[in-house]
Amino acid sequence: MYKPHVFQPHCVFIAPLQQPGFGRIAIMLLTGLLVLISSRWSMAQQPLWTPSSRSALASSTLIQFNRELQQLATSVLPAVVSFKVHTKREADAPPETHPNVPDSPSQIATGSGFIIRADGLVVTNDHVVEDVIRIEVQLYDGGILEAKVIGRDPVGDLALLKLQTAQPLPVVPLGRSSELQVGQLVAAFGSPFGFEHTMTFGVVSAIKRRFMRSGLVGGYIQTDASINTGNSGGPLVNMHGAVVGLNTATVGRGELGFAIPIDAIKAVLPQLHQSGSVHRGWLGVQIQPLDGDHTHETGIGRNHGVYVLDVLNDQPAHRAGILAGDVITQFNGTVIQTPLDLQSAVAGTPVGATVQVQLLRKKARQVVQLTVGEMPAESQ
Repeated sequence: MYKPHVFQPHCVFIAPLQQPGFGRIAIMLLTGLLVLISSRWSMAQQPLWTPSSRSALASSTLIQFNRELQQLATSVLPAVVSFKVHTKREADAPPETHPNVPDSPSQIATGSGFIIRADGLVVTNDHVVEDVIRIEVQLYDGGILEAKVIGRDPVGDLALLKLQTAQPLPVVPLGRSSELQVGQLVAAFGSPFGFEHTMTFGVVSAIKRRFMRSGLVGGYIQTDASINTGNSGGPLVNMHGAVVGLNTATVGRGELGFAIPIDAIKAVLPQLHQSGSVHRGWLGVQIQPLDGDHTHETGIGRNHGVYVLDVLNDQPAHRAGILAGDVITQFNGTVIQTPLDLQSAVAGTPVGATVQVQLLRKKARQVVQLTVGEMPAESQ
């Protein structure tokens, strides 16, 4: 007799297929699979990147600022030159942490400069051309010229060169470093590690920094615009494209850069051009800032002059009648607020020039005539 229970396992297996809702589940799974396949196919048809659009959101102020930076580079770079200086000494090697640079002979140093007159007058640092044998100058347009040193100022680390050319060259104007303020935007140009015509950007971090021979230049300009080996002699410019400083030194690995103020350079450039050297002015006084005791004694506040601590016998200040205890407030029309101000003003005055010195003596203002002497070699 046929026993239907033999087929019961099959009935149990088939039974779920007949349960309500299974069809909907199957449809949902199939639909999901189709969506996944479609999505992958769509993604395969999409580009690998999103192209930029000029209609994308951007600050109009930022765009305009960027354009002005580009215009600044366009106006300044043609007047910036790069040096390959053949010297009698071995060139300084870059730091060990610096990426590899193309090999160069050990006695070829790199440096920078900028053209200040169309006939080829170039300003740079003296340490760039020290012990020079031959100077090869690369212009921004790729041209190569020879240069001759016509003036050197080792004390002030300044040199004036003349390019051998009959064609007029682009120049960069000289501004006023006295107008600089902390936070002002500046750009540094030069050839760091031999990479010609490089522009970096930053702010004036500080002014009147004291180190090296800061008294000769009225203090150095400090900037966070990157300055490295090879930048020496290049221009530091403001946003008007005028030179406000000469890139000179760094601290650390280039984190802090320093520049000679252009006002100090302009003060001695005529001497460099005419005689090839610089003879700095000299008063023969010992000075110090006005402190609390001196401000009470003189009746004026801090940073309103410098206190004369001592006057050297038979020196220009002594012959002009300046006395210990006087407070010098102006020198040759320059307002004096700190010792750096007076040192810089005197150092930049031609030897033999007669100037007016305004001072305060026992709370009474006086004006004396003074003939500037020459700074002794041991004082430089």
